[in-house]
Amino acid sequence: MKAARIHEPGKIVIEEVPIPQLGEKDVLFKVHRVGICGTDVGVYHGYVPAKLPVTLGHEFSGTIAKLGSPSLGGFWEGIPVTAVGGWSCGTCEYCQKGTPQFCKDRNALGRTVDGCMAEYVKMDYRVVYRLPPNVSLDEGQNFLNIANVVRGYKKVPLQMGKRVVIFGAGNIGLIMLQVLKAAGAFQVIVVDAIDFRLEMAKKFGASHIVNVMQGDPVQKILDVFPNGGEVVVDATGNPSAFQNACSVIKEGGALIVIGMFSQKVKELDLSFLYQKEPVIYGSKGGEEGYQEALKLLEEKRLNITPMITHRFPLEETAKGFKTFENKGENALRILIEPFV
Repeated sequence: MKAARIHEPGKIVIEEVPIPQLGEKDVLFKVHRVGICGTDVGVYHGYVPAKLPVTLGHEFSGTIAKLGSPSLGGFWEGIPVTAVGGWSCGTCEYCQKGTPQFCKDRNALGRTVDGCMAEYVKMDYRVVYRLPPNVSLDEGQNFLNIANVVRGYKKVPLQMGKRVVIFGAGNIGLIMLQVLKAAGAFQVIVVDAIDFRLEMAKKFGASHIVNVMQGDPVQKILDVFPNGGEVVVDATGNPSAFQNACSVIKEGGALIVIGMFSQKVKELDLSFLYQKEPVIYGSKGGEEGYQEALKLLEEKRLNITPMITHRFPLEETAKGFKTFENKGENALRILIEPFV
C-alpha cells in the first residue's frame, strides 16, 4: 500500500509499505478522508516529537477493511467509521483515573505509531466509532476535532447570554463558534488574520469579526465589549493571540486554551490575574466528548462540509501541507483522500 511518510523533518515521501498485520483486538481501516491539522505540520517540521520514520495523519474517516477477530466490538467489514487519534495503555495511573490523554505509553497516530495518511491504517478497536447512517465521510473526518471542542466547551458549559471572544477562525475555532452559539451565547466576536475565514465565521453566527491585520484587535474587541468577554477562547496556538486573549477577559471570566503552541510566549503582563481573577483552562484531546460529537453530527447541528476547501490525492500530500501552511487560496480544511 502507499503511505505519506516522514523520515526526516521537512520532507514528505510517498512510499510502498506493507499493509499492517492485525492482532486479535485490531481493526484495519480503508482510509477515505484525512484532515491536515497543526499537529501534523509540527511533526513535519520536527517541533512536535515523533518516532521517525512514521506515517503522518490522525484525523480521518473510512470503512472497515478487516477485523482482527470476528465481530470485534460489534463491527463488521464495509461499515463507515471514524476513530480517536490514539489509544492509551489502559493500566497506568492516568488510565485508571480516567485521564488517558496523559498516558505516558499512549499510541498516538502519526507520532508514535503509523498514522492514517495511507491507504490503510491499523487501530485498537476500543477507539473506533461507527458513523451514524446519515453522516457522510466528509463530515466524519472532523469527528476528533468536534470532540476536542466539546471537551473544551465543557470547561465552562453554561453559555446562555454570555459574551464570547474566539481567537482563531480555523477549523477548531469555527466549530467552537457553532457549539457556543447553539448553547445560547448571545454575542460572539471572532478574531483572525484572514478575511475569508472571518467571512465564514459571520455565516456561522459570529456577531462581530476582527481582523488582527487592521488595527489594534484588543481595542476593537473592547469597543464592542467594554468590560471584556465573559468567555475567551484561544484556538490559535499563537503567542501574540494568547497575550491579546488575556487582555480582553472580563473580571471573573474564563479563558479556554485549545490550541497547541509552536512558540513560547516571550512577554506577558500577569497583573491581570490579580486584577480580574480569571480562570484559565487548558484542554487536551477529546476525552468525554466523543459521544456528543457523534450526536452533533447525527443531528446536523454543525456545518462541516462548507469548511472543506481543498482536496488532494495521497500522492500530493506534500502539496496539501504547503497549501495548509501558506493559508492562501482561501484554504481552511484540507483533506487528503487515499480512496475517494
